[in-house]
Amino acid sequence: MTRQEALLQLRKAKSAHIRWRAFVQAMVAGLEVSEDKAPAHPKDCDFGNWFYKEGFQSFGHWPVYLDVEYAHEMLHDVYHLLHRARKSGEHMEVERLAVQLTAISYSLLELMALFEEEIRLAEQDAF
Repeated sequence: MTRQEALLQLRKAKSAHIRWRAFVQAMVAGLEVSEDKAPAHPKDCDFGNWFYKEGFQSFGHWPVYLDVEYAHEMLHDVYHLLHRARKSGEHMEVERLAVQLTAISYSLLELMALFEEEIRLAEQDAF
């Protein structure tokens, strides 16, 4: 894939993450959100679908890829806890975990911006 295609894929993955977070925030606010809109497993969300397939094939050996992977998996770990707390009716814990999830999401987006910059500055034109 070309540099432009790689950047486009990365931006689409970033948008997918932002949509996922919006669905999680809607769930925290009390709305019913289907599992397909906010999947719990990191490989099942739209971001994870790209990240662990096309993203891994092209960038799995890049150090920033591992940083993004760590943040993404941590995000889903917190989401599991949030989901469990919500089912148990632990409203204060849900609120606390939602704040934590949002902070991790922002960190993930910052890492994605770094990832994007590394693609822009890479010496190769094909990935």
